[in-house]
Amino acid sequence: MRILFLTSHFPYPPESGAALKTWSVFQHLRARHEINAIALTRLPLTPEQQAWANEAGVQTVVLDRRRNPLNLARSYLSRVPLSVERNESSAMRRLVEEQLKSSLPDAVFVDGWLVAQYLPGWFSGLKVLHEHNAEYRIWQREAAERGSGLRGFLLRREAGRVRRYEASLVNRFDTIFAVSEDDRRSLAALASDSKRFSILPNVPDPALLGQPALSFATSEPLILYFGTLSWQPNVDGLERFITRVLPDITKRIPDARLAVAGRDAPSSLVKLVTTSQAVDFVGPVDDAETLYTRARVFVEATKTGGGTRLKVLNALARGVPVVASFQAARGLDVVPGDHLIVARSDREIANAVVMLLTDGVRWRVLSENGRALIRGKYIAEIAFRGLDRVLGGEPATAPRQRRRGRR
Repeated sequence: MRILFLTSHFPYPPESGAALKTWSVFQHLRARHEINAIALTRLPLTPEQQAWANEAGVQTVVLDRRRNPLNLARSYLSRVPLSVERNESSAMRRLVEEQLKSSLPDAVFVDGWLVAQYLPGWFSGLKVLHEHNAEYRIWQREAAERGSGLRGFLLRREAGRVRRYEASLVNRFDTIFAVSEDDRRSLAALASDSKRFSILPNVPDPALLGQPALSFATSEPLILYFGTLSWQPNVDGLERFITRVLPDITKRIPDARLAVAGRDAPSSLVKLVTTSQAVDFVGPVDDAETLYTRARVFVEATKTGGGTRLKVLNALARGVPVVASFQAARGLDVVPGDHLIVARSDREIANAVVMLLTDGVRWRVLSENGRALIRGKYIAEIAFRGLDRVLGGEPATAPRQRRRGRR
């Protein structure tokens, strides 16, 4: 099948959770179909990225429109959510039209709600939308968390705008994929026909399963956080863990430390991390293997956000036991206590981390069970079967790619 793939995440190298999902789906489709792709990118490509784009058949449009009052005003004039307005590009629109008319694809795969605006109404082929999150639910949760004053008013208003926009989107597509059953239900609630909604789970970096098993004895009393540090739910969760939870842990285990790794941390978070006792700021890393082998626990304490957490799936795939908040574990097909520990309060998070820092037997059970879960449910050949049913196609010899970067 000939497929045009549209995305707002240039997928190479996959340095964030969203980029990893895009890369995984793109590679899966590329092994089975004839794919052309167009991606928005915030910066010009590096030589390495350009070489990959040329080989993979990916065209790019550079667009960097930041959040500011002018773009917010434009979004109200255009009657679209701010995030959609920030991803509007006439160059992208022209390129998509040209590609559709010249290549006549059988299907268009729209990777994320931000680029759905580029699918013209006249296209009569198969239309597939992949939603990384039920976006309106993220805005609703954020409004509930920060819902006072002018900020709360604006968040509630934007949540309503996003909900109306997503409702208009899902009715334009033949198939809509969500990343979890929770998100599928949230998106299906926007349409009259729930049969068009399916699940396309997130999958971790496949290279992690190929690494040898970790060892409690050779690890350190190190707690690891590794994620995209520009995403506000991550920032909020990390700040809460450092200020409310970590002091409780270090009181009981004085040599315990937290390592914070990831890209694009805001200055406020950098200041908090670098001035806090028992916290090491690692920043961006290209290869997390050293961190995974040193760490004894992976923690994810977010209270807001949506979708499923790729950082959690990556840690499970590598065999680092995970302590997660209820929201951070939401949407994952896991058994709390068997695959990871789910904690509903700051005290429960602290107790779980302390237990895993000291109990080698419990640590080993969670490490082995986490990897088994990923092998059984969260590899592309299994997780993407629903996508294959919609688009068909048998796997061909997949192109060889080097893998590195943030998961």
